[in-house]
Amino acid sequence: MKDAKNLTLTAYNKIKQMMFDYDIVPGQRLVFVDLAKQLNVSRTPVNNALSILAKEGFLDFVPNQGYWVRKLTKQEAESLYEIREILETGIIGKAIRNLNDEKITKLEQCKNNYEQAVNDHVSRNLFVLDMEFHGCIVDFIENKFLSAQYREICHKIFLRFRTEKLLIQRINDIVKEHKELFETIKIKDVGRTLELIKNHNQNARLHLFKIIFDD
Repeated sequence: MKDAKNLTLTAYNKIKQMMFDYDIVPGQRLVFVDLAKQLNVSRTPVNNALSILAKEGFLDFVPNQGYWVRKLTKQEAESLYEIREILETGIIGKAIRNLNDEKITKLEQCKNNYEQAVNDHVSRNLFVLDMEFHGCIVDFIENKFLSAQYREICHKIFLRFRTEKLLIQRINDIVKEHKELFETIKIKDVGRTLELIKNHNQNARLHLFKIIFDD
């Protein structure tokens, strides 16, 4: 029983990593027989892993047809961004009260990791690094369940749309916005940090929605 659970978890993690790496893209049909061969496991743990991902909202299941990577709808995106902003703004006071030198250093490293990953095109890895910058702030309150929930919300956004049409200009703007956030958090300016978080999320919505959704 334990071995079966471990195999399912392994398959789940590998399939999700394929989504991170863009080896599996939004709208793609997933054939569990092919995935089993690719992951070098039996069909059962792959099928179980796909079922879990469907329950979590990452996949769609159509009886007698199989699984597809669920595309992000505008309504879902609006709801997820709203939850993300409520969470970030709700914790920022406590996060700043919990600040210490170690936390500031870690946040600065997350900021630098994003900046160093920027080149002349948009990669999915940038969304992971952006999540880790903001997730680092959430981590300041030392609530592992809230931290995990925050990252899950982010995954449900950026794993379900294609990055091809996103513009590098927005990435450069994010670098500037991260710098501003870092500086206001470092000096423990809660009011200004709240304002910057709201502006940052608003800018993200405006930019992404314009590109990935048809009005």
